[in-house]
Amino acid sequence: MKPAINKHHLFDQLQLYLTGMAGNFLRTLFGESDKKNKTWQPARQVVLKNQALADSLQEVGYAMAGKLDSRALHKLQELYQSLHNFQSPQGGMFYSVYSHDLIYRKKVHEGIAQILYPVYESLFTNYKSVLNSYIVKVSGPESEFSLHQDSTSLDEMKYSCLSVWIPLQDTGISNGCMCVVPHSHKMFYPYRDISFPQPFDAISDTVRKYLQPIEMKAGEILLFDNRLVHNSVVNSSGQDRVVVMSGIFPAEAKIIRCYKDVSKKDNAIEIIEQTDDFLLTFENFFHDCTCRPETGQSAGFVEWDISQMTKEKFLSLCSKYRLKESDYTSVIHHNTQQAIIGEPIA
Repeated sequence: MKPAINKHHLFDQLQLYLTGMAGNFLRTLFGESDKKNKTWQPARQVVLKNQALADSLQEVGYAMAGKLDSRALHKLQELYQSLHNFQSPQGGMFYSVYSHDLIYRKKVHEGIAQILYPVYESLFTNYKSVLNSYIVKVSGPESEFSLHQDSTSLDEMKYSCLSVWIPLQDTGISNGCMCVVPHSHKMFYPYRDISFPQPFDAISDTVRKYLQPIEMKAGEILLFDNRLVHNSVVNSSGQDRVVVMSGIFPAEAKIIRCYKDVSKKDNAIEIIEQTDDFLLTFENFFHDCTCRPETGQSAGFVEWDISQMTKEKFLSLCSKYRLKESDYTSVIHHNTQQAIIGEPIA
């Protein structure tokens, strides 16, 4: 005879099991996030062949990786000149990725990729170049690049994303060189998007004092962590300042977009997975950019404290990393206006 089944006991066990599952889910979604809020640090760059470069990126947030040969530099300059012409007396910023002309964006991406392929093969392993673009700072008073961190574009619990920045002419303070806050890639959090405020908005005047200009020769290769707080100053040289920029991801990493509905008083951030061509085909990087993207598939929500950092906390981190106020603060402008130039003039 089979033993009698105690239905009440089975129900109790099932209830405990389901309660445990729910508890595990909530701990994963909220408890683990709370824990990571306190312990998160950037993952080590895995795409770099040179471990000294990886060490520098891990510690400081940027590194110089040599220089293009004259032939590659000339080809990048020729490609730029064949596709662009700007007329803007007030100056401003142009980003090829903001263009609504997807054929043009693809032409820029593939043209740069073809020229730089041997260089990237020498620097990186198991990688993919998700976006190659031109960034142009047209000379004039409205050409400052605002203080920012780049938006999250991969899972920063597992990976670190990398940008390559190559000027096509010598860059310095007069024509708007790159300025960075060293170590700042470790100071804030791994979820960033234009749909919600940056964690240093309330103390931006203080953060600006720690920007360090990086003056470079034409064709030099700067690698930097996307979380690094950075900007570029006004171009007052009378000539356009042109830069090639590439986004380098681990080959297996998925492209994501973070989104926060700021009308809701919670810490929930939605993670939206995108296809590998997202940066080449998404049309609203500038227009309606604070809206939830209609492309991609939601991967769920994470809880993260995105409150503003205090001045005291930021200064304590500067002390921890032995950062000093920049000697260039008198010439690093505090202009918060930034003109975005539209399509290039043929």
